[in-house]
Amino acid sequence: MKFFDWTTNVDGFASVGASTCDRLLSDAKMSPRRRSHLLLHESHADPTQRLLVAFDQGTYMQPHRHPEQWEMIVPMRGTLALLLFSDDGHVAERIELTAGSIPISQITAGAWHTVVAMTSSALMLEIKPGPFRVAEFLERFPAENSPDVERAARWLTSAKTGDRW
Repeated sequence: MKFFDWTTNVDGFASVGASTCDRLLSDAKMSPRRRSHLLLHESHADPTQRLLVAFDQGTYMQPHRHPEQWEMIVPMRGTLALLLFSDDGHVAERIELTAGSIPISQITAGAWHTVVAMTSSALMLEIKPGPFRVAEFLERFPAENSPDVERAARWLTSAKTGDRW
């Protein structure tokens, strides 16, 4: 879904309301991937990619990196854990991101990372330079359509610095 399908737009000003965020979180709960998102940019060619990502607890996002793009994460609701990985798959750092207490985290270009919901649901704003580019996945971890997804999601939720899948 595109931004203007979900917003209030008056005289060139657009906003996303609380009901839209609630709907995104509800959609994540109903989704087989336990995630939903709302694009805030017009196309994948836009110079700045902006989106809201809603997580239901237990979702799995395979650790990945964007070789040419930094990525900024702003927690909007709930608590997320940002995990950064070494090239060999060790957890290099784990950072708890709680809406209202840690306003911004920026992942450098090329850093392996993933995000997991630590509360029953969570919402974040993601910003990165465009155009859209496909991420590279850390192959040590299962792909999102793998039978090991639930086990990997549980592991990521409790993984600590130094742990390795």
